[in-house]
Amino acid sequence: MKGSASSQGGIILFFDGACGLCDRAVAWTWDRTNEDVRFAPLQGETAKRTLPSELRQPPYQSLVVFDGVQAFTEAEGLRQLGKELPAPWRPMMRVLTGWPLRSLTRVVYRCVAQNRHRWFSMQCRVPDQAERLLP
Repeated sequence: MKGSASSQGGIILFFDGACGLCDRAVAWTWDRTNEDVRFAPLQGETAKRTLPSELRQPPYQSLVVFDGVQAFTEAEGLRQLGKELPAPWRPMMRVLTGWPLRSLTRVVYRCVAQNRHRWFSMQCRVPDQAERLLP
């Protein structure tokens, strides 16, 4: 599976499948991107075949973006994801993840990621479209 995201012209957004915030983020991203962005839970088979083991161990990163070659997390993952979003989200992500805000974005991201299970209840709102949702 390595290399498959870029060979298909897109990215894979890996998410914590047991996280209400991640579920909402996937639904939001799904609605604003095209079929070049695919989605897979960090607990799933695609993650096992694609990501290094340290990114697949609990506690899960709340977001991992794989571009077919490299996996990005936190602010760097948001920056990669931002490249797939339309305006006004694309430039907003660029600003939030660029200098000088990258450090602040990273701190806020880590705080939210550490508390996401407490702050957000689980509701599965991820659309079930097989071509974009990977196992």
